Amino acid sequence: MASFGKFETPLLRVSRPVSACSKCRSAKIKCDGKLPACTACERSGRRAECSSANDQFAKGKERSYVASLESRVERLDKQISQAKGRRSSVRMLDVDSGESSLAPAAHSSIINRANERKEASIVDDLVSDFGFLSVNATARDFHGFTKQMSFARLVLSTSSVEEMPKVRVHDFPQRYAITHLIHHYLENVYVLYPFLSETKLFASLDALYQDSGRYAKSIDRWTVRLVIAIALASLSRRRGDAQYQDAAYHAAVALEGVETVLQPGSIIGIQAILLLVLYAMLDPHHFNSWYLIGVASRAMVDLGLHQDSTSPRQLSGPEADLRRRVYHSVYTLDRTISMAHRRAFSFTDDSGNVAFPSNQKPFSISSVFAREQEPVFLRALDPAIQLFQLRQLQSSAYQKLFKSCHQKIKDPWQIMSDSLREMHLWMARLPNVIRKPMKKLLRSELLFGSILILSPPGPSSSLQSYGKALLFSYACEFADTMSSINGDEEKFAFYNSHDILRASFVAGRFLAILRDGSGQFLDGAIPEAPTPGSGSVLPPSLPNWKTDEIVSKAISCLDRLDKTLEHLSIRYDYPEPWQEFKDDSKMLKEMLLRRRDIRN
Repeated sequence: MASFGKFETPLLRVSRPVSACSKCRSAKIKCDGKLPACTACERSGRRAECSSANDQFAKGKERSYVASLESRVERLDKQISQAKGRRSSVRMLDVDSGESSLAPAAHSSIINRANERKEASIVDDLVSDFGFLSVNATARDFHGFTKQMSFARLVLSTSSVEEMPKVRVHDFPQRYAITHLIHHYLENVYVLYPFLSETKLFASLDALYQDSGRYAKSIDRWTVRLVIAIALASLSRRRGDAQYQDAAYHAAVALEGVETVLQPGSIIGIQAILLLVLYAMLDPHHFNSWYLIGVASRAMVDLGLHQDSTSPRQLSGPEADLRRRVYHSVYTLDRTISMAHRRAFSFTDDSGNVAFPSNQKPFSISSVFAREQEPVFLRALDPAIQLFQLRQLQSSAYQKLFKSCHQKIKDPWQIMSDSLREMHLWMARLPNVIRKPMKKLLRSELLFGSILILSPPGPSSSLQSYGKALLFSYACEFADTMSSINGDEEKFAFYNSHDILRASFVAGRFLAILRDGSGQFLDGAIPEAPTPGSGSVLPPSLPNWKTDEIVSKAISCLDRLDKTLEHLSIRYDYPEPWQEFKDDSKMLKEMLLRRRDIRN
């Protein structure tokens, strides 16, 4: 993939000049309005004197529009340069801090938090500017604009982490060699994020392998390449293994056609970004998925996909259903990634009003003649529908507890209790048709969301005793669910790099509970459930553990969290969370072992 360096100021020319420059006006000759200087001034050697480069035109006219685009591009260039410089300086600071003990840890923590807040503010501005450019950069006809500046270059410049490997051979493998990868994607990724059309995916596959691909389009190559890359990356067990290298190869080849694919203003462009989001979730060393889903969210809102169509010309069934699939996939991925990073969502729940997509039942021979007009061979979307519902429940509580701009909530426990009850009722109603690995994945998402909701901002001591006991039990169940993530069965579910963020967060909350309230709870003092307020439901009940089991459960949870973080750190080459957990849990585990030995 070509590296994208400093942005050059594009040579822009309006399709029709608004007014002549001062020199052409005084000479009473025709002015073509070319920027930064018109042709007449260039030929006469008065390029610097041409007023078209710095003239101020009326608001809303084409040249003021060009000036606004240029100023925004310059500001983006400056912000990106500052971000890259800050990233390198932070890395140098980290290296120096490991060799010197002069800087206090508290001061370093304050600096890191300030840097995170500043970075989040800059990113918000960047995403906002992307939305402006994505809609307005293609709204009018500018000659030469896309040669120097494009939406694809903006997206890749901000979301790229490391440069993709260089590739020379671009041939597609034999079709039989990738058939199992296509089906792996459909069975384990598509059923959670069905933003593609399954029939169009197979049509793209046919176009690539028929007549040597002479009728294949750029979007066909992009889609098939990234689907293969996502399937291979999800099967990888260590960064650098054969599956990882093959995945990076297919992704690198796909990115060579990025300019013709990553274009705003169409659902196809959003689908292309979402494929890159999924790959970024599996390969965080090359792409930052949080930046990408922010761009996809803005492009989705700009197209109006966040509202069901109410126009007199109603969309056809398949077209309306695809819009809903794209919206809910963007919504779910935005919530998934933002909650893992504990950042604000790209758009609020109040801004969207879209029904769930229809759930196509699996193909059966007897149904062909009864429903001749419906497409066949389509997979049921039960896992996706259930994940959409879970994200809506989690999103509502997350926005109220963590990202609300209103005054401080008087009784956060009531929101926590109601949300936990609704989510666990959702889990009890999961359809039996969902496969076991997918159910385990959904349960891990439920448990992480429950622990996140029980972790309000501020010190953990502000959480009441019953909430701490619930968090303790959910952390133990989460560790038990995730401990088998490296098993053969778990490759049939879409685990990704954000699992290491979730596991690290759960581990940190579990250690905080052991430190703050280990005395009474570990001695068997089970707190009573608080009385619900008017209009509220009873909170979820605690497991019926015996007093002697609690310490053993805590030790087992620490061991399983250690095993999970070890596997994830090896798989995604990100050892810091695992090492931090080992250092923080060492003394607590020794204390628990002594307590267990004394009881025995």
